[in-house]
Order: sequence, then structure tokens, then C-alpha cells
Amino acid sequence: MSKKILVTGATGNIASMVIPQLLSAGAEVRAFIHDPEKAGPLEAQGVRVHSGDFTDQDALNAAAAGVDAVLAITPPNPDAVAQGEHILKAAQNSGGSPQYVRISAIGAAADAPTDNGRLHHISDEAVMDSGLPYTILRPHFFMQNLFMGVESILSQGNLYMGMGDGKLGLVDVRDIADCAVSLLLNGGHENKVYTLTGPESIDFHKIAEVISETTGVKTTYVPVPLEAVGDAIRQLGWGEWGAQIMMDYSKAYAAGWGDFTNDHVKDITGRNSRSINDFCSEVLGPALKG
Repeated sequence: MSKKILVTGATGNIASMVIPQLLSAGAEVRAFIHDPEKAGPLEAQGVRVHSGDFTDQDALNAAAAGVDAVLAITPPNPDAVAQGEHILKAAQNSGGSPQYVRISAIGAAADAPTDNGRLHHISDEAVMDSGLPYTILRPHFFMQNLFMGVESILSQGNLYMGMGDGKLGLVDVRDIADCAVSLLLNGGHENKVYTLTGPESIDFHKIAEVISETTGVKTTYVPVPLEAVGDAIRQLGWGEWGAQIMMDYSKAYAAGWGDFTNDHVKDITGRNSRSINDFCSEVLGPALKG
């Protein structure tokens, strides 16, 4: 009998890598999305799509009814705690005790250096107190965030970031997705929290070297002040909250807050996490080469 799995935030970066793997394994996938106009590609894959706002408890309850597992993903935003509460309540109202896999954030804690981390801490605590079997994943800085630098790399040969000389154990989103898929399909790791990292903690000078070596596109890392980080995020339309979040993360990473790695990806999937070389060769390189 195939597993029934609900995925929220189903059009985002992580979920878009999770859903095809779940379908290939024979799972019955339900997707909860905000914009019904984005339902088409999911429905074409055979996904049962539910649309609505995260504050619509009835819509979430309908999506979660009878499921065996939930992948709870909310976008970074100041209302994330309330949104997480509604998803969690839907799982509790599902008619069973579904496995609850939650995507949190690196360093989620009451004293985290960003509001995003503090909000995720509140949501994590609620999951831990829910009575449901849970696994919480706290990913490091995404390697895929380097896509924000594609335009400047191609036009100027420069990668602009505000992390100074700080080292990060950044992680490939493909590894985050693989961990989620393994948990949703195979279970295990109940009531545990994992921080997902890559295999090496490196600074952006090294990242620029790897981009140059693996893609053939000469790249130099140019550190920028925090104010420039905020301005760039505002120009992307992420608002003042998003700008402050990225400035706070940049400041923390520059001070060494993200300078660590672990084997948690291997603990879950049984294989090593992907390196920055893997990412640049397989993902970023094709984008830079057109």
C-alpha cells in the first residue's frame, strides 16, 4: 500500500526536488500551494493539489486528512510561526499520527542571530511538544543561493556577498531533499533534530576559485558591506524584514557562526553530502555556460 504524503510549500526549491522522488517511489503525493495558477505542473505529474492560504485551517485539514506523513515547509516570513501552527494542527487533525518532517533553519534557537532563526525555534518547539513522531531538519546556507550571483559573475566576473572572510559548511539543496525523501519513505530518526551541512567549511574566496576551476568562468569574490546586502535584497522585492534577515545572517557568517560541518546527511541517507565542486560542476556550471 503506497504512502500518502502531504508536502506544503510544494512549489519551492526543496519540495520541487522531493516530489518527483516520492512519486517515483510510488507514494501518493498531495501538495499544498498558495497560488492555484501553479497547480498545472504538479497535477501533470500526478500530484493531488490543494490550494489555499496557510491560515486556512479547513483547507489544510482537507489536505492532511488520512495522510501517513507530512513534509512541512514554510517560506521565510514574519508570519511563519502562525503558519507552522496551522500545518501542525492539520497533521494532528488528520485522523492518525503521521510522521512529521519539518524544514527548519540553521541554528534555530531563542538566541539565534536572526529573527528567522528565532521564529523557527518557536515552531520547532511546538512540533516537539505535539505528540507526533517528528524529525526536524535544519539546513545550513544553501549552495543554490549562489545563483543570486550568476548575473554579476557573467557580466563582471565578480561574486558579491556580505560574509567577509567567514567560512561556511554550506549544503546542496539536493542533499536536503534526499534527506527528506528518505525520512518520508523509510521512517526512522523519530524525535531527532539534524543540522544538514556539506562536507567542507569554506569561505567565498575558495568558492570563487572552485567556480573558476569547474566552470571555466573566471570568478573573483568581492566582499560587500552589510548595507549593500540589505539594498540588494530590497531590490529583489523581499521587503525590509527580508533585508534585515540577510544582513543579520551575513554578519553572523562573517564572524564564523557557520564554520562547522557534520555527517548528518550521511546519517540519514547513508552517503556523503555533495561538495561545492559537485555543485558547481553539476548545477551552477550549466547555468553559467547557458
